[in-house]
Amino acid sequence: MIDESVIRTVIERTDIVRLVKEYVPLRTKSGRLWGCCPFHHEKTPSFTVNPDRGIFYCFGCHEGGNAAKFLMKLEGVSFPEAIERLAERLGIEVKPADKATIDAREIEKARRASLFDINRLALAYFEQAYASPDGSACREYAQSRGISPEIAKLFHLCFAPESWDGIVDSLKTARVSLEDARTLGLIAARNDGSGYYARFRNRFMFPVMNVRGDIIAYSGRTLDSGEVAKYINSPESPIYTKGEHLFGLYQAKNHIAREHCAILVEGNVDAVMMHCYGFCHTVASLGTALTPKQVDLLYRHAKTVYIMYDGDEAGQKSMMRALPILLARGFEGLFAVQLPREDDPDSFLKVYGADGMKMLIEQAKPLGAWCIERKCDQILSLTPELRKKSYAELGEIIAGFTDTLAQRHYLGESARLLGADARKLAAELGFDFDAVDNRARVSQQNLQDHRQSDTYKPVSIEAIVAQMIVASDKRCASFFESSLLDLIQDASLRNFLAEFSQLEDRSEYGLEHNLSADALAQYYRLICSKAEAPNDEQGSDLWYEGALATLFLTWAQQERFRIAEEIAVCVKAQDTEAVKSLLEQDKALLGVIEQSYHQRRMFQATETKQSESTSPHR
Repeated sequence: MIDESVIRTVIERTDIVRLVKEYVPLRTKSGRLWGCCPFHHEKTPSFTVNPDRGIFYCFGCHEGGNAAKFLMKLEGVSFPEAIERLAERLGIEVKPADKATIDAREIEKARRASLFDINRLALAYFEQAYASPDGSACREYAQSRGISPEIAKLFHLCFAPESWDGIVDSLKTARVSLEDARTLGLIAARNDGSGYYARFRNRFMFPVMNVRGDIIAYSGRTLDSGEVAKYINSPESPIYTKGEHLFGLYQAKNHIAREHCAILVEGNVDAVMMHCYGFCHTVASLGTALTPKQVDLLYRHAKTVYIMYDGDEAGQKSMMRALPILLARGFEGLFAVQLPREDDPDSFLKVYGADGMKMLIEQAKPLGAWCIERKCDQILSLTPELRKKSYAELGEIIAGFTDTLAQRHYLGESARLLGADARKLAAELGFDFDAVDNRARVSQQNLQDHRQSDTYKPVSIEAIVAQMIVASDKRCASFFESSLLDLIQDASLRNFLAEFSQLEDRSEYGLEHNLSADALAQYYRLICSKAEAPNDEQGSDLWYEGALATLFLTWAQQERFRIAEEIAVCVKAQDTEAVKSLLEQDKALLGVIEQSYHQRRMFQATETKQSESTSPHR
């Protein structure tokens, strides 16, 4: 739908290093930018960015691509959405080619903008009410909870007055659509059809913002102890979907980046209070059960999470239910902060203060271990005949660990805690212990193999030659015109170069759209691997000639071995004509080998001379 020239411009002009650094810390090592991959869990960086080509590649999970692919994978957006976001960063206007689509998008964009505007007008009304004499009770409530004026201002905490008509009149004066205000849940239609009334009345208001700071919803806590509904929340709307946002993320995101972790609590008040006591990297799940989309959103900003739900039974169960959702996203660290049974974060802070909370967080256990221990304690508290359901729940927890090494570990840990035989317990939980153990051994071997994989191995001379061919139109033309593809022994490299030679458009955009998946992956590996060849044109040309001579030498030697085997067969068959022909071929190969040795010696001599001329000791 987007004009191809615009797509090319956006991809070519995007600074991929700047984009990636917003999500992944990068460090320069051996002339390349490296970081831990955001797409899978790892401790040793295997994710690299090539700023010259504008691409990324992970040698661990083999994800690679340009800036648009990075944004699509990390943010879960479509290709057009990724291009639009990148274009917005560059100040480039993106217009779909189809007029009907343009019109539809403009209408939707205008509608969303109007809804955001209405929420902002509502905020102005609520903030004015908070500062007015009518808001004194709300301000006193905030003060009694220990919410500082600075934090109240940061979160735009405000007050919905008792009035049934106040916000309706305010919105009427602003000449906005009252029906849109009803869609947002700010007002409701009267049963008799005579108009609208305020949904939020006499409530302490918590504006809910998206990560960009737009107000998307409200949550109102009653100030009337006799009120049945403690909280009233905005309904879903075109700008708000329940379970897709985190309260306080807009305020916390920069602190999360500095702390390299996030604290997750349940309620809005808990998040606000954590900020009041200096734990500004705290967000809340908006009082709902944690959802995969909330976890995806959190993962974009933090790779380590401390989950701290209420200390009562309901809060602890919620923490256990959160485990499989968090595990599925592949966080680097998940920790459970255990509050006393009678406390939530707010009440704990009031008694023990920031120092007590800091100590509690430092004592946090890995979430998986905490869940296993809690479930095993529960099983031990039951009589044997009542344990069947709890065993099934323990099995579900262990099955939630996609890493077989973790499964084997927690099966063994559960057996230790329950005083049971590991194999018998595994059978009770629905696992084949030997199968899990074998898979864990394979996983351990794969981990060791990965440490010796592409990321850490020296790049082969064939791969460097392929890199240099791709990087230079002149070398590329010469290589294929001379029919030198047989010099490349590696099948994947040879297949990639064969595909590459057929391309008319060899720009990043052209490669992305015209190479097969295997060839494209090979291209990413090549471009993001560290080459040993010099960067300057003269030096690289010299190095290339020397490398080609080496490949010729290797090829000729292998051909001589093949011919020697054929000669032996022909001698046995007494085929003198065939032997004569093969000896001629062998003689020609000897000439190739001699010439290759000569070229290599010239290359090595020139390289040594250049090295000596640039030595600081001369």
